[in-house]
Amino acid sequence: MSGQGTFDQYTTVQWIAAVIVAIISFPIGLAVPIYFYIKSNNGTAAEQGAWEAWGVILAGIIGIIAVELGGETGAKVAIAIVVLLPIVLIIAAVLGAFVLGMGGSAGVTAPAAVAAL
Repeated sequence: MSGQGTFDQYTTVQWIAAVIVAIISFPIGLAVPIYFYIKSNNGTAAEQGAWEAWGVILAGIIGIIAVELGGETGAKVAIAIVVLLPIVLIIAAVLGAFVLGMGGSAGVTAPAAVAAL
């Protein structure tokens, strides 16, 4: 194989992941396979590494912006945000539940202003 075809510059797994992202987040998610197609046709996809490709797949439009502006570093930041944001939100929700008195501890009540809500 010459490796110069449109679909040869990204792996099959990356193309499948891009299509899955497009289906799950239609119509916004269509930007991911379209971005891959444009980069492949221009021949610039070969310059991208795995971090950039997976940054685009996992972060969508934010990943495209991050990769175009910051390259590999931007891709790593986008992936970190995608991975860490749900974890931070879950921890914040659990801690918030305890602070508001919904954590199941006896004798601790919410302040009057919060209880009135």
